[in-house]
Amino acid sequence: MGFNTREAETLLQQLLQQGATASYMLAMIYRQMRLIVRVRELKRQGLKEPEMRQRLGVPSEYVVRKTLEQANRYSMPRIKEVYEQLLNIDIAIKTGKYPEELALNILIAELCQRTPATAI
Repeated sequence: MGFNTREAETLLQQLLQQGATASYMLAMIYRQMRLIVRVRELKRQGLKEPEMRQRLGVPSEYVVRKTLEQANRYSMPRIKEVYEQLLNIDIAIKTGKYPEELALNILIAELCQRTPATAI
């Protein structure tokens, strides 16, 4: 079962209507994926949440806890797939294949089609 595509698209449209740009949201998705990868590595090294917060430069306990939850839901192969999708969308935008908003909608739809693989 995939993620709720309709809900994700509704939230995306709300953010766009509130003034968020597609490029900003793509940057935030990139940022979150980088945090997930870093948290996975810090967890592998045996660090606890307070040490992770310090290493990541994230003052919020909530952000680290939520990122840990996300890191546990995604396998490294799935994270690599998401990065590849992000790269393809970035190239499509920069080459003019798709306007930013359409590219972001395509990305959200693609990401929602798959459930996160079991963490390895």
